[in-house]
Parts: sequence; structure tokens; C-alpha cells
Amino acid sequence: MSQTFFSKLDQLEKHNRLGQLELAKGKVTVWTKGKNNKDTLNVVKFDKNREELVLDAKTELFPNKSEILCTFDIRGMTFFTKGVFKMSSGDFCVLELKSDLFKSERRSSYRLMTYPIYEVWADFDLGEAYEGGKVIDLKSKVNQTKLFQNFLQLVDGDNGDVGRLRIRVQDLSATGMSIHIGELEKSYFVKDTTFKNVNITFTDERIIIPEVKVVYLVDYISSDKNLKKFKIGLNFPNLSVKIDDLLGRKINKLLREIDSNKDFENFLK
Repeated sequence: MSQTFFSKLDQLEKHNRLGQLELAKGKVTVWTKGKNNKDTLNVVKFDKNREELVLDAKTELFPNKSEILCTFDIRGMTFFTKGVFKMSSGDFCVLELKSDLFKSERRSSYRLMTYPIYEVWADFDLGEAYEGGKVIDLKSKVNQTKLFQNFLQLVDGDNGDVGRLRIRVQDLSATGMSIHIGELEKSYFVKDTTFKNVNITFTDERIIIPEVKVVYLVDYISSDKNLKKFKIGLNFPNLSVKIDDLLGRKINKLLREIDSNKDFENFLK
């Protein structure tokens, strides 16, 4: 079973990525589905209106109007699509790319298993958040309890940033992350709560995620049976192309490259 997951880009994102490929004078790899032989060619131009890539090659690699598969890398991320191979009037190779463009994410590679190897932290603002579209005051939800008051002293005293909670990230991808919390923090991470401007801090870089949404909370089996812990899954909705690029480059810098071509073929079946 494929361990690579493909997310479809909308039309604007698709054109942005192909435009970036043109500006970078990047390369595309093309092949016929089911065949091992692949060719890598330089990109000359992207025609947005015709949705075509003009390639720096004049060799008829495939029969005219053949359906081919295509992959390319941009800023540390890998993209896949289907296309039609054509020869232009000037005998240049052209890829007609009217099909959907997919970004790949491999759980064993593109998802960074941060703990305990990498020091990556997430800082959550304990002020206003959104729960099902409604603005809520996280502090007022439980501020009548002595437990919460003690907790605020701990948070405010440890990092000097009043009203923020710092938690170590367990794993991270360009689409989301997971963290482990205890009973003390559970009240904040209700399903569908959305935090604003969460800082993801690496040892040498900080990336601000505009929106981080709680998608699940499950019990976590800890080695210490007396310590109740929970695993929280969070995703990054409405992430801009710029921040997606920053996060993707950072993650992929720490991980080895893995060929996902075969996984894409299986995905198309």
C-alpha cells in the first residue's frame, strides 16, 4: 500500500507552481505510465493561457499527443501531474498540462518525526481563539479554578511571555502537526478550536502559522501509568503559498529525498 499522500492544488496554486518552475528554469521528468524509462528536460516557458510547458528539447521522445506522467521539484517540494506530449511548430517539445496538479507528502519522509531528535516547539496564544467560528476567551473558560491560576503562573513565569503556552512538537508536516499534553492543558484543545499566529520554533528559525485548528484529541499511552496524557492532532487550514514554501523547505532540508514516482502511478489507478 502506498505511503505517499497526494493533495490536489486549486487552479490558482497550480498556475503559481508552474510559473515558479518557469522562473527557476527548473527541470521536469516525464515518462509513460508503467514504463521504467524516464527523461528529464529543462523548462523554457510556461504558457498560462494554454496550460503548456515548453521544454528545451527537439527530440520526439514520445509519439505526438501521447499521454504521459510528469513530476518536478520546486523549493523542496515534489509535484505530479498527467499531461499530453506534443511537438510545437518550432519542433520544441511541449507538455499540455490541463489535468490536476498534486503535491506529494510521504509520511515516512515529508512528515518530520521531531521528537526526540529535533528541538521543535509550538507557542500558542492563550488569549482569544475560535471555536466553530465563534470567538472565545480561553482564559475565561476555566479561570475560576485554582488549577488554572497555578497553571498561568507556571506559563507566565517560565518563558516570560504572558498568556502563551509552549509545547514541544512530536511530528510536523506542511499540513499539520501533533503534540502531547496533560490534563492541565486539555481544556484549551477542544476539537475545532482554531488558534491564531502559532509560532513553530526550530533551533535556527521561527515560522508563524496564521491558523492552527484542533482536529482530534485521543488518549496517549504513556510509559508512566500514573500520568494521564493526550495526543492532539492539529492542521494548518488556509495556508498561503509563501508559508507553505517556508515550512516545506525547512522540513525537506532535514530529510532525505525519496523517489515517489511509483507511488503516483499507484495513486492514479
